[in-house]
Amino acid sequence: MAESKAAPVASRTVGLPVRELTLLPIQPVAGEAVEQIAAQLRARGLEVHVKPSILRPAGSYDARRRQLRADLLLRRVAEASERPVVGLTDADCYAPPLNFVFGVANLRGDSAVVSLARLRTRANESTFMARAMKEIFHEAGHGAGFQHCSNARCVMHFSNSLADADAKGEQLCSACLRRLRAGPDPAPHP
Repeated sequence: MAESKAAPVASRTVGLPVRELTLLPIQPVAGEAVEQIAAQLRARGLEVHVKPSILRPAGSYDARRRQLRADLLLRRVAEASERPVVGLTDADCYAPPLNFVFGVANLRGDSAVVSLARLRTRANESTFMARAMKEIFHEAGHGAGFQHCSNARCVMHFSNSLADADAKGEQLCSACLRRLRAGPDPAPHP
């Protein structure tokens, strides 16, 4: 009987905007959630490094809104020397002028932040993990230079709601995949 072999890493990551990620937990965040996310990323063929958790930056908590400012978290994550890096927090986040964000990223900056708080809403473990993967890949895609895509199934489609996040896939659409293969500074598309 022939042994089955795992697919090569390149073939498992072909539709993803990145092949390697560093996760930087930002308090508050559940360590077991970070480890589960890392395991799911590895199962998709990514090389994943998990850094020790850090405290949220001073002044990032808005007591009136009971949310963290994602832009201030992103600034702190951008100081990490590892690239690409995604900060993860269980805190609800916003970025002015938006009421909330699932995540933010520096375009071509290889740094991003994903808030897991709203991704847990009405979600079992499987739904939560699927949402987390999509938003991590989406924000990492921005870090790799991708802008929002008009294809509602593309991971780079803007998620304005959980329904949007649930509807999209976790991989790049064919147009974005062509951009990825074209190399640096490909022409943007709608």
